Amino acid sequence: MINRLLETFVPKNYKIELDIDEQRLEFTGNTQITGISKSSSNQISLHSKDLSITSVEINGEHPEYHIDSKTEVLCISLPQTKVNQNIIINISHAGKITDDMAGIYPCYFEHNGIKKWIIATQLESHYARQVFPCIDEPEAKATFDLTLITDKKHTALSNMTVASSQAIDDTNRIKTVFNTTPRMSTYLLAFATGEMHYRTSKTKDGVTVTSWASVVQPAENLEYSVNEALKTIEFFNDYFDIPYPLKKCDQVALPDFDAGAMENWGLITYRESALLDDHTNPSISSRQYISIVIAHELSHQWFGNLVTMKWWDDLWLNESFASLMEYIAVDALHPEWQSWEDYTAADVVSASNRDVFSDVQPVRVDVNDPAEITTLFDGAIVYAKGGRLLKMMREFIGENAFRSGLKSYFQKHAYGNTTRDDLWNELEVTSGKPIGKIMNSWLEQSGLPILQVSQNGTSIKLSQKRLLLDGDNNDTQIWQIPLLSNTTLSEDLLTERSANLKSESDAAVLFNLSASGHFVVEYEDTTQKHALRDMLKNLDINTSGRINTLNDLILLSRAGEDSLTSGLDLISDCANETRDNVWSLIASIIGHARVLTEGDNEAEKNINNFIYSLVEKQHQKLGWEPQEDDDTNTIQLRRSMTGLALASENQTVINEALRRYSLAEPADLPADFRSLLISAVVRFGNESEIEKLINLHKDTSSPDIRDDIASALTSTKNIKVGQKQLLLLKDKDQVRPQDLVRWYAYLLRNKYTREITWEWLKENWDWIMETFASSKSYDYFPRYAASFMNSKKWLEEYKNFFTPMLSNPSLQRTIKIGIKEIEARIAWRTRDEQKIINWFAKE
Repeated sequence: MINRLLETFVPKNYKIELDIDEQRLEFTGNTQITGISKSSSNQISLHSKDLSITSVEINGEHPEYHIDSKTEVLCISLPQTKVNQNIIINISHAGKITDDMAGIYPCYFEHNGIKKWIIATQLESHYARQVFPCIDEPEAKATFDLTLITDKKHTALSNMTVASSQAIDDTNRIKTVFNTTPRMSTYLLAFATGEMHYRTSKTKDGVTVTSWASVVQPAENLEYSVNEALKTIEFFNDYFDIPYPLKKCDQVALPDFDAGAMENWGLITYRESALLDDHTNPSISSRQYISIVIAHELSHQWFGNLVTMKWWDDLWLNESFASLMEYIAVDALHPEWQSWEDYTAADVVSASNRDVFSDVQPVRVDVNDPAEITTLFDGAIVYAKGGRLLKMMREFIGENAFRSGLKSYFQKHAYGNTTRDDLWNELEVTSGKPIGKIMNSWLEQSGLPILQVSQNGTSIKLSQKRLLLDGDNNDTQIWQIPLLSNTTLSEDLLTERSANLKSESDAAVLFNLSASGHFVVEYEDTTQKHALRDMLKNLDINTSGRINTLNDLILLSRAGEDSLTSGLDLISDCANETRDNVWSLIASIIGHARVLTEGDNEAEKNINNFIYSLVEKQHQKLGWEPQEDDDTNTIQLRRSMTGLALASENQTVINEALRRYSLAEPADLPADFRSLLISAVVRFGNESEIEKLINLHKDTSSPDIRDDIASALTSTKNIKVGQKQLLLLKDKDQVRPQDLVRWYAYLLRNKYTREITWEWLKENWDWIMETFASSKSYDYFPRYAASFMNSKKWLEEYKNFFTPMLSNPSLQRTIKIGIKEIEARIAWRTRDEQKIINWFAKE
C-alpha cells in the first residue's frame, strides 16, 4: 500500500540549485522547501531515492534523519509540529547521473569524432525523488525556482525563461537562474543542458516556440516541428478558449529517450524521431508522426499540466484526452491527411484487440504499489481505449457541449487537481446527459462488449455480452452503449442486457460505422451481412467504417464467434480498395492467416499467390515513381501495394526492388520507400550488404535511417544474420537501449529468428532486468513474446520461463495476459487452421 506523504506536509515552493558535473556524471544540490504541516507530528517525510543527503535543516534546527530505501522516503525527526505550521526545510544532497533514462541522465551523440552528451531529465512518473527530496505525488503541486550550474559553453533550458545568467569567476561554469514556474506537479519539472542549436518562431499571441537538437543534427530539420507546434498552440488556444499560460514553449530532441515524448510544462522532450524532419529527403509518414506527437504533448499543456489528476489511478484524464485531442488538432490542421482514418487503423484496432482478456486493466485502475505506476502506461488501454471512449462520448453529446464543458472545466480547476467526477460534472451541465453514469461503466470495468443485432423489418432486437478470449463469456457486466446507428431508432442508448427497438424504416440498420463506439457488432441476419459486404465492396461505407468492419471480423473470429475465412471472403472483393488504411486491415487478416497456418509450406505458397492477385492491379497502376499530383493517400498506398507485392515474393517485383536499391546509397534512397528497398536486399539480395547496413546504422545520426535499417535487418531469412544481430543488442554504441525493444519485437515476429531470439531473452534476462526494470518498456519483453507464439510448445516455453516472475508487480498482469493470449491463439488455430488451408487451396 502506498502512503500518501501529502497528508502530513504540503509543499508550496521549491528553491532548487543543482551543480551538474557533465564530465564525472554527478550532481550536487541544495533544495529549500517551503510548506505547511497538515497534522501534529514529530516527523516530516519526503521522497528521496538514490540521493546522498549531506545535511538537513528545518526552521534553523538540524534534526536527525534517516532514509528508508524500501519506501524511498527521507524521514526527518523534529519537535512536535502544529497543524498549518509554516515550515522551511533546507537539504543538501548529491547524486549520480546514470544511463537509466530516468531522473537526470546523459543522452549520447558523436560530433566531429568526439563523444558528447546532453544532460536531461525524465521525472514522470515518480522520478523527481532521484533529483531532489520532495513530495513526489501529482497532487502535491507547488511552484519551483530552479538554478543550474553548468558548463558555460552549453545551452541550459528549463520549464521557464531565464531570469539571469552569470559566469562564475575563474571557472568554465555558468549559473543560470530560471523564472518561477506556475503551480505544478513535481513530475513536470525539467531541464536539459548541452551543445544544442535551434529554430524559433512566435505565435500570434507572442508565445516563443523553439525546437532544439544536438549540434550533430542539421538545424534545418527542426523547422517543420517549430511550425507544427506554433499552429497547434494557436489551434488549442481557440479550441479550449483558454490561452496557453506560459511565455515560451521549448521542444528538445533527445538522442536517448525511453518513451516517445514527455509533456514537461514549457520544455517538452522528444525522441529524435518524433521531432526531427529530414528536410532533404522528407517522408510523409514521418511528418504525420511528428505532427501527431507534437499535438499529443501540447494538448497536455492543458490536460495534465494546467489541470492534473489527483492520483495515478486517474492517469487517463491526462493520456486519454491527449490521445483524442491529438487527432482533433491534426485533422483540423491537415484535413488532406484524413487523420481519423489513421486513428481507426491504429488506436481503434490497438484498443479493441487488447481489451479481450479477463486480466486486462480497466482505463481507470487502482494503484497500490509504486511498482504498479509504470505499468499504467498501457498504450492500448489508457491511451487508445480511453481516447476512443472520449470520442464516443463526444459524438454522443455533440461538439458544442463537449467544448463548452472543457472550457468550464479548465476555468474552474486551473492549476489544481481533479478526479473524473469533476469533468463529468461540467459535461453534464453542458450536455444535459448523465455522463458520469454512462462513462463510469466504461472506465471502471475492463472489456469489450459485443452488440448482437437481429432485424425483422422495422423491429430491431439488441443484446450485449462481453467478448472474451479467456473465460466462458457468462459475464454479468453491462455497459451503457451509445448505439451510433445509421438511422433513427426509438432509443439511442442500450442500458440493459437486451432491448427491442423500432427503426423508422425496414432498411438494413447498421451500427458504429464511424468506429467511435468501443464495441463489436455481430449481425445475426444474412440480410444485414450481405448489405454490409456489398457496401464494403462498393466503398459505400466511409473509410473508418470499412476499417472497423474488418477489425470486427478479426475479433469475432479470434473469439470463435466466426471464422477468419469470413474475413478472407470479404477482402477477396477488395482489390479496388482505394484507401491505404483499409489495406492495413486487409494485410492484418492475411497476416493472421499466415500465423495460423505457419509451417505449412503449401499454404504459404497459396497465401503468397493470393496476395499478389489482390494487389497486382493497384501495384501496376500506381507504379514505383511518385507523381506531381500525388496526394498523401496515394503516396502511402503506393508504398503499401509495393510492400504487399514484395511480401508475396513475386520475383519480378523483387528484381525491381533490388535494381532500385542499387541506384543509390541506402541513406539516399527515397524516404517513403527506403525500408522496403533495404528489406528486399536483406531478404533476397547480396549478403555482403548486411555489414554495410550494420555500419551505417551505427554511424548515422539520422533516427529515420536507423529505424529503417533496423526494420529491414530484422526481416532476414538467414539465421546466421539473425544471430549476428542478437550479438549487437547489448552494444549501446550499436543499438541504443531506447531502441532495443523494437529490435527484439521485430526479431520475434520473424519466424526465421523467433527461436534464437527467445533463447537470447532467456540467457540475458538478468541484464534486461538491470537495464530496463525502471523503464516503462520493461513489461514489453513478456508482452511481445506472447504476441508471436502460436503452438503448445511455445506456450510451455513461455509458462516455464515467466511463471516464476508472477510475484513481480511490474510484470504480473502482462504475464497473466500473455499466457491467456497464447492459449487463445492455439484454440483459434485448432478451430480455423484447416479451414484457412482449404480456403486458399480453392483460390
